[in-house]
Amino acid sequence: MIREYIYFIKEYLKLAEMKTKYIVINLLSAIFYKGFEILLPLIASEIIRYLTLGNDKMTYISLGIFTLVYLLHYLSLYINYRIYAYNVNLCYDKLATKVLNKLITVDNNFTRVISKGRIMNSIDSDIINIGDANDSIIEIITGLVQLIVVLVIIAFCNIYVSLIFVLYVILYIGIKNTSDRKVNFYHNRVVIQDDKYSNLLTQIALGLQEIKTFNMLDKLKDKLNLIQKKFTKEYTTKRHYATVRDNDFKLLMYIFRVILYAVLIYLVSKGYFELNILILVITYHEKLGVYIDDVTSATADLREINTSVSRVNNILNYNSSDYVFGDIETNDIYGAIEFKNVSLEINNNKILSNINLKVNHNQVVAIVGEAGSGKTSLFNLILRLNRPSRGKITLDNINIFDFSKEGYTKNVGVVTQRPFIFNMSIRKNLNFVDTNIKNQIEACKRAGIHDFIDSLPNGYNTILRENGSNISGGQKQMISIARTILTDCEVLLLDDITTSLDPDTAKLVPKLIKDLKRDHTIIMITKKPELMREADVIAVMDKGKIVDIGSHNKLINSNEIYQMLQSRKSPSRIGVFDND
Repeated sequence: MIREYIYFIKEYLKLAEMKTKYIVINLLSAIFYKGFEILLPLIASEIIRYLTLGNDKMTYISLGIFTLVYLLHYLSLYINYRIYAYNVNLCYDKLATKVLNKLITVDNNFTRVISKGRIMNSIDSDIINIGDANDSIIEIITGLVQLIVVLVIIAFCNIYVSLIFVLYVILYIGIKNTSDRKVNFYHNRVVIQDDKYSNLLTQIALGLQEIKTFNMLDKLKDKLNLIQKKFTKEYTTKRHYATVRDNDFKLLMYIFRVILYAVLIYLVSKGYFELNILILVITYHEKLGVYIDDVTSATADLREINTSVSRVNNILNYNSSDYVFGDIETNDIYGAIEFKNVSLEINNNKILSNINLKVNHNQVVAIVGEAGSGKTSLFNLILRLNRPSRGKITLDNINIFDFSKEGYTKNVGVVTQRPFIFNMSIRKNLNFVDTNIKNQIEACKRAGIHDFIDSLPNGYNTILRENGSNISGGQKQMISIARTILTDCEVLLLDDITTSLDPDTAKLVPKLIKDLKRDHTIIMITKKPELMREADVIAVMDKGKIVDIGSHNKLINSNEIYQMLQSRKSPSRIGVFDND
């Protein structure tokens, strides 16, 4: 058990990076306030002794000492609370920053290993729990010291009574510790079910429209109910052991107390104890229960916090082997992208095979193909969400992984099918990229959304609801395009951006692409036949390969896949879980 706690303390200190001086202040203030607490019953017994002896002077002196120690006890407690709050805030800030920095650097497989529900629970509760670890560790150390000191004091009063106290402490700690371990074991199982529930709820919230469209709600409710049943079962078992610890165990302690009181009455009747010693022993007996509760509660908290430490460490220790970037940060980029014999394998599955493609600056290249042909996987490679298993991708003849994170994202921007908009004003959403109002207006004009924004009562200061739910999908998409234009990047990736656009807005996209082509390299995934025809070069994909490259006029006469894509009046509905 001791090794378990030592290991946990090492893991906690490494994770939280607490400053030594604040830990020392926290420990010393705890030692002082608990030490003064132990002295109070001793001084009180002296007051009673001098009072029974009729020594008024020493009675009042002892009362003055009692008052002084009482004040010092609360002063130390006040300092302890203040430094505890400071340590928790410091720990939370550091851990939140660590987790955030990790989340923005992980690869595309991260959420397959660690669910979104678990990530959210870690951010919501685990980080806060870890902040309490410092106080729990100190509570255990000082609590054990309190127990030892009290047992020594009782031994000086009467060795036989001290043996009863030792038996009491061993029994109390043994039963409480066993129950706490059971509670912690089932608590971990409860957390696992809670993660599953949160993860599924997150997916439902993100895909609610598609779920309603395809009538999936009943099946998802059944799955939620199954998780809930497992949660209830584990939680009920946890509460059973908590009841044993917190209620059934108290009955045993009351029986023990009756036995102790009977022994004390006998000793007093035989003249072995004076009245002040009797009161002292009874007082320390009451306090022993409190001290043991504090220690066992702190150990139980540490076990739960240990779960939080493991969960946060799982996030922070996740190895993104694909994320080894260089240090090139140049903005002097022409914007030519080239795939050179690129293949991609994930978990021994061939995703892309021998991709060769060259995209020049001021050129529009369309990546087309059926669902599952590898279009999105190709985009993920350009975005460095995956790394090629073979071959390389270059930007201006420089391997894209030789650029630093900042250097690459400054030059390569993306507009996704479902852009994310923050629950804040349009202006603040754009401020994340560029705070220059003139640049924002110009970008919105190019994206064709400025007139709409200007027509709103609060214009650019209009607050958007979560993920832009108070505007249309098309308007949200155009704001996202404006935000990407503001990045001043040279390469633009457009991932089927017409999916959420209404027909009238979609008609504006060809004109927008022609405008952006003047100062960008554009690579787009599209299902729209009319957008394919706007591209300078079209790459047709099938089963993870580029099977043909050429202009619209060439492909419409020679490639069956392209002919089929062009013959469709509208793209087929893929669904909410498309992994193309």
